[in-house]
This record gives sequence, C-alpha cells and structure tokens, in this order.
Amino acid sequence: MRRTTQLDKQWSELMFLCEKESSCRQQGNHPKLVKLIASQIAQLAEQMGFSTRQIETREFRAEREGQHILRIATD
Repeated sequence: MRRTTQLDKQWSELMFLCEKESSCRQQGNHPKLVKLIASQIAQLAEQMGFSTRQIETREFRAEREGQHILRIATD
C-alpha cells in the first residue's frame, strides 16, 4: 500500500473545494463564500501547475494509478 503523496492531498482538497463552490453557487445565497472558495481554488490550482485557462474553466484532469495521482494534465 502506497503512502498518500502531497499531490494526492492537493488533488483531494481541490476536488472538495470545487464541489463546495458548485454547491454554494447552486444555492445562490452565499456570494462571499463563493468568492472565498474561488480564490482558494485559484491559489491551489496555480500551485499545482494548472494553467490560467484551466483554472478559469475548472477543467482539472489528472492521471491516476489506482487511488493515487501520478501527474496532473496541463495544457
């Protein structure tokens, strides 16, 4: 069993934030929270190496092996 890597942790956090942002947008009554989450997504995605276009469109993809992220797919 492989250890959880930093990339695995970052990917999990990014996916959680994206789900939370989507949920808050659907509810439509948390504009400040949506703005905060969007900022966190942008910051984390940039650290992970995603392009500006990928961040803006929320097109995050990664190559997996089982439960582990091997690498992210950039433009």
